[in-house]
Amino acid sequence: MGVQFLELAGIATVAVPGLDVVGASEWTFDATGDYDSALLRTGDGLTAIARRPRGEAAVQEQLAQRRALAAISAGVRSRLPFAVPTPLGSFTGRQQQLDVLAFIPGRTCDRVELPHDSLLVAEIGRAIGAIHALPKSFVVEAGLPVLGAEEAREATAALIDRAVATERLPQALAQRWRAAVDDDSMWGFVPSVIHGSLERGSFVTNGAGVVGVLGWSDLGIGDPAQDMRWVQTLDGAVQRAVLDEYADARGASVDRQLRQRSVLYAELELARWLLHGAESGDETVIADAEQLLDGLLTRVRQLGAAELRHETLPVLDVIEVQELLAEAGTKARHHEANLPRRSAAGETGEVDVDLDDAVPAAPGPGTAGAEAPRRDASGPDASGPDAPR
Repeated sequence: MGVQFLELAGIATVAVPGLDVVGASEWTFDATGDYDSALLRTGDGLTAIARRPRGEAAVQEQLAQRRALAAISAGVRSRLPFAVPTPLGSFTGRQQQLDVLAFIPGRTCDRVELPHDSLLVAEIGRAIGAIHALPKSFVVEAGLPVLGAEEAREATAALIDRAVATERLPQALAQRWRAAVDDDSMWGFVPSVIHGSLERGSFVTNGAGVVGVLGWSDLGIGDPAQDMRWVQTLDGAVQRAVLDEYADARGASVDRQLRQRSVLYAELELARWLLHGAESGDETVIADAEQLLDGLLTRVRQLGAAELRHETLPVLDVIEVQELLAEAGTKARHHEANLPRRSAAGETGEVDVDLDDAVPAAPGPGTAGAEAPRRDASGPDASGPDAPR
């Protein structure tokens, strides 16, 4: 394992003809990760990351990201106030594939504090707004997914039906979610360009503001509330600050029910985790999902919030529910059997690693709760605060 980064460096020179690699270091070779990756330094001072998927789900994710990044032209990038990973080259052989991307310096925001009154929190809200303000034409022309309001509603109803079919979903939660789907006022939004799988670790910061956004394999047109789902896991004050900055950035384009739908999508991450367990036959995951669902139901009942209406929204300002959604959302996004979510990890991180030393990074912490492979263990999450410098 100690020389795998050299293997990736060698493949990278095939993926990017003329690439002059003068230094390399392991970035992640975690046994539970879905990617092997290595940091590379070139003779002209460029830092790049080479990523090789370890399983079929990661292979498909990487292919989807290739298509998405190819669609994000220089003109589209110029509209964004942050960097998007730049593809340098790719290699596909009979037994493996590898992508080489320009490395975005910084730390992902799951590794830093988010004070509600900070510039970073404000820029997160504005960054999401900038994504949603992009012209839809480039997505359509690239043949990326397009989902209208009614289609989003139908897809949500189908997800709930699948969860109900497991006979393990509390009836009260099924009723709560179905009532939201049946509420016409919830679904009168105008679709926009969406990132599709935003999470706290998608944002890269230089310590002050947002300098990059990662994990673009779910890029498409759809419900902007999908990109606000992860916000529901934040502290209430931070949550409001992000939403306020987003609303200021989008102006009249923000629909009145965006937060309600983001709450619904956040809660449905627990259903996705249940489905992953049921469809993979993993009783440990099923038991974990049932416990999380019971916890959510308990909190909802304690607050008398049986329905997803405006006056019940503070339910997700309660710390216990935030923790439930954060834990289950991470698991579900990365492991849903039929529609795996994409992780951004592994495309960036701190760049003050000494590539010449070639010291392997420490493996990242395990997933809380039931054991399940993470989509990717690379990036700052894998290297940890004591990564080699």
